[in-house]
Amino acid sequence: MMTSLIALCSTSVSAKTHPSYLTESYCDGLVEQFVDSGMRSLGKYVNENFKPEYKGGIRNTINFLNQRAEWLGECDEYLNDTANSRIFYDDKNTKAIFDAMKELAKELQLVREGVEYPDESGTNNPRPFIKSRYETLATLVDQHHTRLLMKKQFQ
Repeated sequence: MMTSLIALCSTSVSAKTHPSYLTESYCDGLVEQFVDSGMRSLGKYVNENFKPEYKGGIRNTINFLNQRAEWLGECDEYLNDTANSRIFYDDKNTKAIFDAMKELAKELQLVREGVEYPDESGTNNPRPFIKSRYETLATLVDQHHTRLLMKKQFQ
């Protein structure tokens, strides 16, 4: 009777498992790639190549943001469960960066769906709205990057 009760309790309390590829080193590399080449690529798209009429480029950028948010979110869960830390410095900054990624993807999706963004002359111009969402994300990511550099400097 006691062994069956212990067996029942041990099966009902299961620890959260994570894929074996998730390590602190993998997650650090993923963040570094996003902060460096990922944000540089995103900035180049928003500042130089964004054209509302090209739906394919918008779709690819939305997919990029969603994919990175998924990957980074998976690492964030892993780090939170195993190292009691967050992917982007702390709870507040991690939430802010994920929210900014989501808001940029949402704004791009609205452009893709044909929502009009009239400027003073009445011409459809979503560029300032997209750029503003990107700049919010870039500022938050830059703050994270600065903290990382300072942390490395004092190690």
